[in-house]
Amino acid sequence: MKDFIYIPPSCRAAEKHLGFAFKKGLPSLTKKEFVRGWCSLSFLYPGLHPDGFASRGSGWPKHFKPFAAEAWRRFETGELTDNELYCYQAAKARIGAEREAVRLKEPWRFGDHFAA
Repeated sequence: MKDFIYIPPSCRAAEKHLGFAFKKGLPSLTKKEFVRGWCSLSFLYPGLHPDGFASRGSGWPKHFKPFAAEAWRRFETGELTDNELYCYQAAKARIGAEREAVRLKEPWRFGDHFAA
């Protein structure tokens, strides 16, 4: 099975895909549509991890838990691969973009202030 990973080009694009997924209904999404929405969620909220989403204190907002439940359902039936369930690439891309924005705005934060 081939992995499908999506890295949104912007937060606006990620919001668009996430909105589409909820509007259409998670179970009725094609695999490509679902992974686009799931990776968009990871891009927008890189601190959320699919493991333990249902447990209290997991940090998952209530309205996103159905998305995680559907991801696990699809994973357990073999529709999603490990890389698609744990789409860390989208989260990593967002964190990297945020870091680069800070570096460009405040380059002094990234200098070697403690040279020996």
